[in-house]
This record gives sequence, C-alpha cells and structure tokens, in this order.
Amino acid sequence: MTHGKQWPLLAARGFHDMFAGTWIESDDPDEIARLLGSDPATAAPCGLEEAMREYEPYAFRELVWLGEHSSGWIHAVTIAGPRLRTDLLAAAGRRFVQVVWEPHGLGVHDLYYSDGTAAGRCSPVDIADPGWPFHEYTEGLVPRRPDLIDVFSAGPAEPVGSLGLWLENWLILAGRVSGRLIDEQYLDATRRLYSVPI
Repeated sequence: MTHGKQWPLLAARGFHDMFAGTWIESDDPDEIARLLGSDPATAAPCGLEEAMREYEPYAFRELVWLGEHSSGWIHAVTIAGPRLRTDLLAAAGRRFVQVVWEPHGLGVHDLYYSDGTAAGRCSPVDIADPGWPFHEYTEGLVPRRPDLIDVFSAGPAEPVGSLGLWLENWLILAGRVSGRLIDEQYLDATRRLYSVPI
C-alpha cells in the first residue's frame, strides 16, 4: 500500500486543536454507535465540512462523525468532546486503533488499540517493538531518523520533527490495519454525526 502524507489532509479540514480518530473493525456503523451508547435514530447524515461546524474539542458533549471506512472497518472521528472512549469497544472484543493529536497537551498520544482480545497502548518510540499485536503493519515506520531536527517551543505542539514523524506513523499504521488510508474521497463522503454519551 503506497501512501502520501496523511496529516496535511486532516489539517486542511480544520483539525488544528485536536484530532481523535478511531478505526474499528465492523461493517455496521449503527451497531458501533449503539455499542458506544448512541441512538442511531438521532444521527444526522452530513459531510465532514458540515460536521466541522460543530467542531469543539473538549466540549461537555461528544459528537462523532462515523461511517464506513473500508470493507470490514468503520472510522469514527471525534468532532466535539474528548477522544472517544475505547473501553466499551475493548469489552465487546472489537479490534480498533485510535490516533490522537493534541497540540495543547501531549502532541502525539500513545496509540490506543485492541487486537480483539487484549487492549493497550503503544508509545510512538516503541513502534518497531515486535512484541505488540500490530507489529506486522509497521514495515518502514521508524521511531526516529538521523536527519530529523526537533523544534521545541513554549506554545502549542507542532506536527514537525519527531512529533510529525510519530503522528504520520500512527495515521499510516491505522490505514494499513484498516486497509485504507485517508484520502480526499474519504473526506468528501457523507457519513453520520452521532451524539455519544461522555
């Protein structure tokens, strides 16, 4: 699977203050919504541009733009609220990976994941560790490069240097696990905006 840069596609759609995407093994978005405590009857079909009118990271409500990503996989993008809780997915035995970018906090979070049996977190610096369930998808992904210059500032984190590499690694890995990278066609599709209890 070839890949271009994933983060610029998301940044161009406005995910500057937070991005939390959860790729979940399933063919049924409504089933996943119900598993998360949402009522699918109240979900509103919309494109991402319309969904982003509700963009409010850390709000005291949770809105998730959720729909088919590839055959056998759903993608849930948090539009409002904190990152999607994954404990209910793990308890139901669902395979998932979750990528979180938070410039006003950690920058790149650990990858939250479940292989359907065990759930956990993987640090970006441990991406090449052969002991974790999604190791087979990490070919060519490295935790550091000798030519990488890290830039640190007192302000919000920027997706450059190691942070940029780690973010791109996680997004590529999520695409490999789910069988589809994010592309313009994906971002231009109509999915549904679900309200999920926090």
